[in-house]
Amino acid sequence: MLEGPIPLSELQRPDAAATALLDHAPQSVVLCDRTWRIVYWNRASETLYGWTSAQVLGQELNTLLQSRHPQPVQALQQTFATHRAWDGDLERTTASGNTLAVETTWAMVPAADGQSEWIIEYGRDITALSDAEISVRTLTHQYTNVFQAMAASFWELDFTEVRQMIGGLLQSGVTDLAAYFQNHPKFIDEAIARTTILDVNDATVRLFGGKDRDGMIGRNISPFWPQESRTIYARSLLAALRREPNLQTETRLSTLDGQLIDALFTVCWPEGHHGRGSVLVGVIDLTDRVKAEEELRQSELRFRDLFQAMSTALFQLDTAGLLGFYDDLHARGITDMGAHLDDHPEDLRRAMEGCLIVEVNTAALKILGAETAEDLIGQTVSRFWPASGEEAFRAVLQHSFASATPFEVRARNCRLDGSEFDTMFLVNASPILRARKMTLVGLVDITDEVEAKSALQKLQAEFAHASRLSVLGELAASIAHEVNQPLAAIAANGSAAGRWLKRPDPDLEELMAINEAMVCDARRAADIVSRIRSMATKRETQQLAASVNRIIEEALVFLAHELQAHGTNTRTALKDGLPDVLVDRVQIQQVVVNLILNAVQELARKNIPFPLIEVTTSRVDNRVVIRVEDTGAGIPAEMRERIFESFYTTKQTGLGIGLSICRNIVEGHGGRILADGSPLGGARFQVELPVASAAVQT
Repeated sequence: MLEGPIPLSELQRPDAAATALLDHAPQSVVLCDRTWRIVYWNRASETLYGWTSAQVLGQELNTLLQSRHPQPVQALQQTFATHRAWDGDLERTTASGNTLAVETTWAMVPAADGQSEWIIEYGRDITALSDAEISVRTLTHQYTNVFQAMAASFWELDFTEVRQMIGGLLQSGVTDLAAYFQNHPKFIDEAIARTTILDVNDATVRLFGGKDRDGMIGRNISPFWPQESRTIYARSLLAALRREPNLQTETRLSTLDGQLIDALFTVCWPEGHHGRGSVLVGVIDLTDRVKAEEELRQSELRFRDLFQAMSTALFQLDTAGLLGFYDDLHARGITDMGAHLDDHPEDLRRAMEGCLIVEVNTAALKILGAETAEDLIGQTVSRFWPASGEEAFRAVLQHSFASATPFEVRARNCRLDGSEFDTMFLVNASPILRARKMTLVGLVDITDEVEAKSALQKLQAEFAHASRLSVLGELAASIAHEVNQPLAAIAANGSAAGRWLKRPDPDLEELMAINEAMVCDARRAADIVSRIRSMATKRETQQLAASVNRIIEEALVFLAHELQAHGTNTRTALKDGLPDVLVDRVQIQQVVVNLILNAVQELARKNIPFPLIEVTTSRVDNRVVIRVEDTGAGIPAEMRERIFESFYTTKQTGLGIGLSICRNIVEGHGGRILADGSPLGGARFQVELPVASAAVQT
């Protein structure tokens, strides 16, 4: 009890006439001002709590009665101040010290002056309620809390009038209600109009666009049921008549502003309520899910349309077996697929067997020689990989084992009839596809390209051969001179030997020396012929590891007489320790000879007074570089790009194929050839060739 109650003279009290009736109320009624000070205490309150009205006026209500609740009483008062209403059970202490359980309701009522308000409390002693009554109250309270707290939309609907309508149908002799509902849609429309809302939770108000619960309670459900969902309502009626525990289905409902929403609709009948008309309905908004599913379905349709329309042969593979194989290797600590296949080559075919064709497009049927998709679907890819394509499939495995990025490789595959063909094999096993144990494969027939490339290489070889013959023609005088020198020496030595042999006493030592000289000259002549034959012979390209410096030295020996005949000096700076290059020795020698010979001829044509050709070698990154420079007039800037074109020449008698063939040869070896000005004043040609791999060099 408060120590200092407000004096009655200062306490604002309600009009006596207004409270006279409250004295006869069977339950406790208490009026308080906005500070919870008691201003009225009826007779039932005196009986319930043991204090007279005179004793409590001016006291703070909940302090006087020592009100107790699972939540702090101040929190309850704050909730009441916000919502202007509260109800619940409180424990209170009477004047005699007894503890009571009081069912309490708080509300705001206007004062007689129309300007102020009173807090009114209704209280009922529930201490002596039976266990059954307490259970019912508890369950009701729990149901109400759950009903309002659920995030899903919940409705309580009154089907009473609808039950009467159905009863009338049965009395009139209708036995097949399902058929009747289907043939009489207006009956369903009327039934919907007679179904009224008893209660909804706050989630329903938000979902369907109502202002508040009171604005929805009491109205019929017609605004929420679009025409397309009438059959669902009919099904719920039939389920109730069949005494089914519930009905759940997907349908479409309407908000108050006419917007359609996709929903999971659930209707159930409380125990003992079948046929009575009271039902509970739950609605879960599926709009976002249905929209996402529709977008996914449309995306899949677009993918399938594109998949089938593509001119590239496409295959969708189920790679669960392959991924299981990968998982097994990872579990065993294996990280290097290449090394594993070296030790276990049989696993290559095992991996192929783990890839199953599940979908193909029209182009795939054509490329593999199939008539229908069924000819391919269900097959493992092993059937379409001949032995000649295993190296390419190995490359695919090595890549996909270590990475989920796209990969492509030139391969050899076979058709259903067993015939082999060249392909570009493309694989996409992105993380998204891998998660679904799927892989997308593209196959492009490049047979024509391979054949065209082979024909081009053959044509280039023909041109290179013609170029070499052309060079030999230009060097005919030098070649004749080179061959004549050892032959003349052999003839001279033969004559000398004959004269020595005619002597009565031949000097055997002198004859031995003459013989050795003849053998040496014969070998020299043979070497010259061998070099000429290698330049002139038409043969297959053979790429082997070779020393660039050695190739240049041999080319200079080959051109020695030509250089001497034109009075051209040479200077070399060949870097020691250069790695080998993987080349066709004769073809690269042809390039060097052509570049030096062009320089010799250009220097002679321009009458350069002190002609000089400098040949150097070096290494830049993973390339060996050859430079041929001269002291001539150089190459005009506008001509530097064109001089490598076929049949372009500045010589009156030239064919214009020499530098073009040089470029084809160099690029065919994975290198490049450039032309620009030289610090010496003339032209500079630079040839770059990739270094041979360590495996080739060893």
